[in-house]
Amino acid sequence: MKVFSKVTSYGLVTLLASLFLLMAYASISHDPHWHIEELAVPTPDHPLAGLWKEGTCEPPWGLAIGPISSGLYYVSFCGPGGCLDRGEYRPNTPILDDPHYKVINQNTLLFLQDDSWSTLVRCKEMN
Repeated sequence: MKVFSKVTSYGLVTLLASLFLLMAYASISHDPHWHIEELAVPTPDHPLAGLWKEGTCEPPWGLAIGPISSGLYYVSFCGPGGCLDRGEYRPNTPILDDPHYKVINQNTLLFLQDDSWSTLVRCKEMN
């Protein structure tokens, strides 16, 4: 019985140490891509750039929409842990001619995802 408890305790210690190392590695190697949020600023050429959230500005997640090239925007998902890099969430888009978006006004967009429309509003900050 003592042998079983020692093996079990060593297994638990090994498991906990492995989890700790995995969490430490993940925090070091994960790039939260906060620059995506910082670049999502409206300009005369990209007036729809900004930080957009569903319904209200309260959820801790949303979309960073920013200029990627002439006439195109990147659309990146952002949450408390950071943002996906440009091109990882949605393809670059002109927004105005994209059937997945409908511009209601300068601060309101409709966004089509999984066959349903979500209302997005422009927010001052993501978190």
